[in-house]
Amino acid sequence: MRMKSYLALIIGYGVLGAVANATPLGRVEYADLTSVNGYPAICLPREAKAPFAVGWAILAEGFAEKGGVWSLKLKEGATPMILKTGECFAYGVVPEAYEFMKHGSNEPPLILEVDKTYSFRLHTASQSNDVYNVVFCVGEGRGGQFEFYKRSPSMSREQAARPCKASKNNNASELGQAYE
Repeated sequence: MRMKSYLALIIGYGVLGAVANATPLGRVEYADLTSVNGYPAICLPREAKAPFAVGWAILAEGFAEKGGVWSLKLKEGATPMILKTGECFAYGVVPEAYEFMKHGSNEPPLILEVDKTYSFRLHTASQSNDVYNVVFCVGEGRGGQFEFYKRSPSMSREQAARPCKASKNNNASELGQAYE
């Protein structure tokens, strides 16, 4: 099945994408991050050159062998959501044209946890295999609310695999702005 092959390919490819990295599989662009109702949302950057038709989305714990996964795919025959620059796709929201992707019985559902690293990807509905990716850490904000810290796209895979210890006092070169 094509979606299972793509999922295996993306997990095998790793959770980090470069700022703009063209591969034989398509183009990987680094996305923006925000919070929507206390949950992470991946956003098309303001400098995106064109709207993006979302074919499927995946949010996974980065670098965890048996980490949780949340993923949606476009329903057969449905019209994809088109994101324009600055627009977002939020975790936990299932747009009408999408459905949950089935994973193996060994994959647990995703549960966000403080001080863990996650990768959120959007894959195009077109044949190009283009991807938007953002890697972030989860911190604890006021009142126990989650805060999300975008990891630097220039970090090595080894650096990003370290526990993130997400806080506003952390090294700004490793963690960016907090999104509450």
